[in-house]
Amino acid sequence: MHSSTKDMESRMEKRSTWANMSERRASLARLDSDASTSSQHEGSIFQTTLQDILNPSRLAALDAVDVAPVPYKTYSFFSYIMSIHGRNFPMLIAPLLALLLWGLGWQLSFVYGFKDQGTSQEFLSSMDDLITPLLTPLSFLLTFRLGRAAVRFWDARQAAGKMVEICRANIATVSVGFMSPIRLRKRKLHTAHAQTTSITMQKNQIAEKKDQTQPHNEKHDKDDAEALELLCEYARWLTVFPIAVKHFLRPATRKGWGKDARYKKRLYEIGVLLKEEDAHNVIMEYDGIDGKPTFDSTAGIRARDPPLVVLNKLHQLAYDISYFVYTVDDSRTSTLLPTPQGRAILYQQITDQLNILFGAYGAMERIKGTPLPFAYAIHLRTFLLLYLFLWNMSSVATYGWVSLPFLFLMNWALLGIEAAAVECERPFDYNPNHLTLGKVCVVVARNVAQALKELVGPRS
Repeated sequence: MHSSTKDMESRMEKRSTWANMSERRASLARLDSDASTSSQHEGSIFQTTLQDILNPSRLAALDAVDVAPVPYKTYSFFSYIMSIHGRNFPMLIAPLLALLLWGLGWQLSFVYGFKDQGTSQEFLSSMDDLITPLLTPLSFLLTFRLGRAAVRFWDARQAAGKMVEICRANIATVSVGFMSPIRLRKRKLHTAHAQTTSITMQKNQIAEKKDQTQPHNEKHDKDDAEALELLCEYARWLTVFPIAVKHFLRPATRKGWGKDARYKKRLYEIGVLLKEEDAHNVIMEYDGIDGKPTFDSTAGIRARDPPLVVLNKLHQLAYDISYFVYTVDDSRTSTLLPTPQGRAILYQQITDQLNILFGAYGAMERIKGTPLPFAYAIHLRTFLLLYLFLWNMSSVATYGWVSLPFLFLMNWALLGIEAAAVECERPFDYNPNHLTLGKVCVVVARNVAQALKELVGPRS
């Protein structure tokens, strides 16, 4: 069974799409709460948390959910210039076809329709002086449109980068600030024990010392386990945060996905990081008539935003961590405990970082929910199409058949600017030009696991 699981995970890593995810892979990911609970007893909480964060199938699923960007050579003009893939061509098909038929219709009418062909073509050719002035304001409108879209794209990318940056800093702050008193206490007790233990001690003195320290060791062990469990819970929720942001930003529908498939895929991405009830609260944004969370927007009312569910939980855990009650046994270790001021500073640092995550999520939410104003977009498209139809008519009247292929390319050039702007305006869709949010989740997961291993692990 173990080898078959490995093989399944290996094949899952090679998938380039979510479409082939099956019920069997979901079961192998141990999505049920019983499996999650039992796994806690198979090893230490710390090792189990690392395994759940770095689960190969879960990370492969997050990596595969993105549409791969189209690579191109930055310093080459000829890299992919003839490629259709990666362009917003579906948006261009209708206007390009309409303009082509428009020009073809005028040319056919000049050849077969008008009785006085020369006079009609001469009149339409002379309109070029009236049409050309439209190009100047349209150029400014298109330049501004594409520029603003590019700014929005980089603002979204900056917010995603800030999310990764703060998640890295936050787990380091929490791990060091929370676990350092325990780490220093262990070091001090180990040093004190080494100094007081000598070969000249009598057996009865050693036995007496063991009797005195044993109760304290048991308390420390319980204290350490409780603290480590709390830290691991925080790490799990922090790892889920970028996943919740991705779920919120990405469209609710995707070609080939049903409601059940989307729910299972999102649950698969979270895996066993959270309990089943918590995972449902993160995934299900609506409450049904019975008050229970539901995934169906038509069966309930919107009750929660997934990123806020995670951030609110992190705020609760931040307080529990900052004001955790450490065990005090003697004066040797009491001086290592954080002071009230130190606890307040730690809590302030953690909450400041979480508030930055609020800001990063809010920036991406704002970009997603605020397209360019309707008045600007519709004005630009109206007069862009008006100019192109008039210009195509005048050019066909002047140059005839030979103008049609050149007009097609020029139409594509101008319409493509608007299409490119639309593509960059809200970069959260399943699109090769949009942000790879799944890979962002993978980066955060690996960074959180690295911080835990280096700052809390046995060698820290």
